[in-house]
Amino acid sequence: MAKKIRLTNKLIQETLIEAVGEDSLVIIEFLKNRKNISEFIIGEKTNIEIHQVRNILYRLHNQNLANYKRKKDSKKGYYISYWTFNKKRIKDLVIEIHREKLLRLQERLNKEEKNKGCFFLCSNACARLDFDQSSELSFRCPECGSLLQQQDNERTIEHLRQKIKELEIYS
Repeated sequence: MAKKIRLTNKLIQETLIEAVGEDSLVIIEFLKNRKNISEFIIGEKTNIEIHQVRNILYRLHNQNLANYKRKKDSKKGYYISYWTFNKKRIKDLVIEIHREKLLRLQERLNKEEKNKGCFFLCSNACARLDFDQSSELSFRCPECGSLLQQQDNERTIEHLRQKIKELEIYS
């Protein structure tokens, strides 16, 4: 039976970092309980250069985590954006990223199971290749040239199954 995802501060922070980058946390924290804040004020109060502030705000906007209104400055004639953080979107984003992770893990597990025993590793850990890639390279590492060793991927498969099982509890 699926459990509801419990939105802890840690989970929210991890999700925000994954979705929009760690550098966005300062701006998110600043905007959290404020509305319609000028990008210039955001930059000034967070000590972040205006071009970086805009970059982060646009990333937040792309994930629908921030909304803005543009108003024309009557004195200077250019537009200023006023930003508000969209708290309601966080839960949906957590669920969305959770599902994407689960899908990627399931795809990887499928690939690992289809190619069981057909992966080759460089002894210097430069590369991990499937049989077709390895045979094209005459079982030599494309990075350092050392001989590739066949890998038993049973532990990888088991690890992926465990991770999927953990994530499916909340799906």
